[in-house]
Amino acid sequence: MIRVSNRKTIRRLGRKAMGAARTRNLIAITAIALTTVLFTALFTIALSINDGLQESNFRQCGGWSHGGFKYLTEDQFHELKEDDRIKEWGLRRFVGMPNEAPFDKSHVEVGYSDVNQAHWMYCDPVEGRLPREGTNEAATDTKVLSLLGVEPELGAEFTVTFLVDGHETTQTFTLCGWWEYDEAIIANHILISESRAEAILAETGVDSAHSGDGMTGTWNLDVMLGSSLHIEEDMERILADHGYQSESRSAGDNYIATGVNWGYTGAQLADSLDPATVLALGAMVILIIFTGYLIIYNVFQISVTNDIRFYGLLKTIGATGRQIRAILRQQALLLSAVGIPIGLFLGWLIGGRLTPVIVARLDGIASVVSANPVIFLLSAVFALVTVLLSCARPGRMAAKVSPIEAVRYTEGGTGKQKTKKSGGGSLFAMARANLGRSKGKTAVTILSMSLAVVLLTVTVTFTRGFDMDKYLSYFVCTDFVVADAGYFQTSGGIFNRDTALPEEVIDTVTA
Repeated sequence: MIRVSNRKTIRRLGRKAMGAARTRNLIAITAIALTTVLFTALFTIALSINDGLQESNFRQCGGWSHGGFKYLTEDQFHELKEDDRIKEWGLRRFVGMPNEAPFDKSHVEVGYSDVNQAHWMYCDPVEGRLPREGTNEAATDTKVLSLLGVEPELGAEFTVTFLVDGHETTQTFTLCGWWEYDEAIIANHILISESRAEAILAETGVDSAHSGDGMTGTWNLDVMLGSSLHIEEDMERILADHGYQSESRSAGDNYIATGVNWGYTGAQLADSLDPATVLALGAMVILIIFTGYLIIYNVFQISVTNDIRFYGLLKTIGATGRQIRAILRQQALLLSAVGIPIGLFLGWLIGGRLTPVIVARLDGIASVVSANPVIFLLSAVFALVTVLLSCARPGRMAAKVSPIEAVRYTEGGTGKQKTKKSGGGSLFAMARANLGRSKGKTAVTILSMSLAVVLLTVTVTFTRGFDMDKYLSYFVCTDFVVADAGYFQTSGGIFNRDTALPEEVIDTVTA
C-alpha cells in the first residue's frame, strides 16, 4: 500500500464535518463540560475537605512541619540539618515552663524558635516581630498577655516565673511582637532570643548535655522533606545514613528520638493502605469515570449514527478505517478544547459553593476551599481520558461500516429480526417495543439512571457517615477530665484505651 501524506486533508474534512453540525457540537461541548464539572467539583470538595482536615490536625498538634529529630546535641543538630533529603529545617530549644498561677490552667513554654520554626508553629506576629539576638525581647500570644494582665503594646515589659529543669527563675522581658491566640492549639509560647535562652540556662546552672529531664536546652530539629508520604521511613533513612537509630534508647549512644506529624492525611493513608482500601478507591475512580463516559458516549454514538452515510461515502472514495477514527478523534479533541476549560471554571465554582455546606456537617474540620493546581490538572486529565474512551467505540463502528451498509443503515436494524407479537396498541406495548429496537441504548440509559442514584447514595453516606463519638472513643475513654495544666504537662496525655486500668482492677479498688 502506498503511504500518502493526507493528514491535512483529514483534518480539513474533520473541521468541515463539525461545521455542518453546530447544534450537535454545542450538545457535545455541553456534555464534555458537564463531565468536567463533575470531576472538578468532586476533586475540589475532596481536596478542600482534606486541606481543612489537615489544617485542623496541624492546629491540634501545634504545627505543620513533616517531623522532628528531638533532644539533639549541637553537633548532631548541625550534622543532620545538612542532609540533602531535608528541604527546610527549623530550630527549637526548650528552656522552661511556668506551672503556678496565672498559668496553672495553661500550657505555656518558654524557649527559642528560629523564623522557620515559629512560622510552622503558627507563631507569626501580627504586630511587631520575633526577638532580636542580644536583647531581652520576647514575643507571645494574646492569651499569655491577658493572663499576665499586660496590654499588647510594643515595648511593654512583663515578668514571668517559670521552672528550668526544676530550677525556678523569674525573668523580665520586653514585648517585641504578638499573635492572636488560637484555642485549637494546645501549647502557648513565649519566644525569646537564643542568646537570652543561653543566658537563662547559665544563670540556673543547667547544662543542656546533662539536664535532668533530657530536653531542657537541647536542640530540636523540625524538618520539611520532599514529600509528606512515608515521613517516618524517610526520617529513619536519614538517621541510619548518619549512624543513628530511633528504635531503642538502651541500644547505645546512637539513639535519637523522632516525631512524625500525624496531621498529614497523605502519610496516614500511606501507612494504612491495604488491598481493601486500594480496591475501594479504585472502584470509586472507575465509577466516576464511567459516569462521565456514559454522558459523552451517548453524544458521540448519536453523532456517528447520524453521520453513518457520510462515513460510508468516505470509505467509497478510499478513506481507511484508521483515517475515519482520526477524524472522529480530532473532533473530540477540538470539542474538548472548548468544553474542558468551561467545565473546570464552573466545576471549581460549584465545588467552592458546596464545600462549606458539606464541611458544616463534619465536626472538627476547618472550612477551606482549595485552589490546588492538582484539582484542575486531574480534572482535565480525567475528562480528556473519558472523552477519548467515549469516542473509541463509535469510532470503531464508523471505521467498520461498508458503503453499502451505510446506505441501508437504520438504528437497531442490524442482525436477524425476530417476529414478535405486537401485544396490541397499548402505550405499554409501544414503549416496550421502542426499547427493544436498540437493546444497547436501553442498557446505557438504565445504567446512566442507576449511576445517578449510586453517586447520590455515596455522597450522602460520605457526608453523614462520620460519627464524632466513635472517633473520639479511640483516643479518650472518659466524657471529660478535670485537672490543672500540671497534669497535662507531665502525664503524657489524656486517658486512653492503652493507659486506662482494666475494669476488674477498678472494681477491686472501689469495693
